[in-house]
Amino acid sequence: MLPKLTDNIVKVLSILCVIAITGLTVIVFVQVFSRFIKLSMPGTEELARLLIVWLTFLGTSLAIHQKMHLGVRYFVGLVSKNKQRVIDFVIHIIMIVFFGILMIYGFKLTWSTMATTSSTLQLPMGLFYGVIPISSIFSIYFILNNMFNPTSRGAKGREATL
Repeated sequence: MLPKLTDNIVKVLSILCVIAITGLTVIVFVQVFSRFIKLSMPGTEELARLLIVWLTFLGTSLAIHQKMHLGVRYFVGLVSKNKQRVIDFVIHIIMIVFFGILMIYGFKLTWSTMATTSSTLQLPMGLFYGVIPISSIFSIYFILNNMFNPTSRGAKGREATL
């Protein structure tokens, strides 16, 4: 059941990222074209900023799932396999704490800014910040999944290493 849930979450996140990058591409193209013909398109910059924020945070969650995050493994590789597992466990715990803090304060920030609107589009600012707790939840889920299933899924179990 858990692999199916993970696959569904990854599909949804991937679709949202594709929508965001497609929307961003269209918006930037429209911005450039409208400036070329000296036509003002209010709100396009604000919408592009919103899509970049969402793309960044959702992409982070996907990178954690696919084990494509950056990691300096040189010094970890110098110790025994048992110590490597302990180091990896500690790193996972630190990441969970970090995303837990992001989730808690992200919810607070999102909730407190729902009454404030953006300058041009008049969208609630909570829409900009709402992705922080959402991506944090998914990141924690993927970190736990990687901790207890180190060989499952991901991009062939590799990390970008230095």
